[in-house]
Amino acid sequence: MPVTATPFPIDPMRWYLLGQVEYYFSIQNLVTDFWLRKQMDTHGWIPISTIASFNRIRQLTANAYDTTLVKDVMALSALVEVYEDYVRLRDRQWVPFVLPDAGVSPIGEPREEIASSIDGTQVDDEEDVVFVMGRSEDGQTS
Repeated sequence: MPVTATPFPIDPMRWYLLGQVEYYFSIQNLVTDFWLRKQMDTHGWIPISTIASFNRIRQLTANAYDTTLVKDVMALSALVEVYEDYVRLRDRQWVPFVLPDAGVSPIGEPREEIASSIDGTQVDDEEDVVFVMGRSEDGQTS
C-alpha cells in the first residue's frame, strides 16, 4: 500500500506500482537492502531503469519494462524525488544510505538542492540587487 495519498484516483496497477516503489525506498527496506544501496551514486540517485527492471515491477507492468510509466508513477510519490532518469529519497533522507564506495554522481545537484547552502540556511532564488554608492565629480553622494 502506498504511503502517498494521491489527490486524484489512479488505476489499480499504478496504485500497486506506487506502493512497491515506496516500499523499495522505505527506511525499513533500505536498512537491509545493500544491493539497492550499492546502486546509489554519491548523491543518492539510482537510475529509474534499474528500478523498472526489478521482477516485481515488471510483473506489475505486465512485463512491459516501461520506464516512462515507472517514472510517471514515481513522480506521484511524496517519498521519492525524480530528476531526469534518476530517483532518490526526498529531503536528504538518502544521505545515511549512500555507501562509502558509491560511484560519482553523473548528474549535478538539482536546482532545489543548490538553493540551500551547506550550513542549512535558505538561499533566496531571486536575483540580488546591489546599489553602489559613490561620489560624483561634483562631490555629491549618489
